Amino acid sequence: MMGYRTFTGLFLALCATLAHAAQPERERIAAERAAATARFAEQERACGEKFIVTSCVDAARKEQRMTLTRLHRAELVLDDAERRETSARRRQDLQQRATEQDARASEPAPAPHREARRDASAPNPLAAAHPRMNAASAAERRAIEQRNEASFEARARAAQARRQAVERRNAQRAAEGKVVAPLPVPPHASAP
Repeated sequence: MMGYRTFTGLFLALCATLAHAAQPERERIAAERAAATARFAEQERACGEKFIVTSCVDAARKEQRMTLTRLHRAELVLDDAERRETSARRRQDLQQRATEQDARASEPAPAPHREARRDASAPNPLAAAHPRMNAASAAERRAIEQRNEASFEARARAAQARRQAVERRNAQRAAEGKVVAPLPVPPHASAP
């Protein structure tokens, strides 16, 4: 039984071969398209010399359209093959990265730093070094928290007052029923 990696490798090799073969095919399609356009121009000139020009040009246009449609379909097949090859290559890259990440994740993690292992309840060594941090006693912290709460409540009351003022103003304007006058008619416009 063939493994997924073996199958993917063979598929990518096939797609790469097709991609290299696609370039000459694209060049052939471009040359054939240019020839079809030149042939149409030549037929159109020849139709200009005939008595019934329209039906002749229509026939030449139909022939050109059929040729261009066939060439477009061939290009679509080539584009589809290239998209498949690109997506297969991308899938293989993603799978390889996932395998590498799994391998890295299964390796033992390095030892954490001493600071990271330190207990959160232990006193902060920086606080002992900084005198202002020790000066803030529990009473001072509570006073600061109360000031912050009072400031927050004051801002909330002010915001509520602004909202109410806007609502009153909008209600007053709606009650007055102010009507907007239409725009003036431009001087060069035709009047009804």
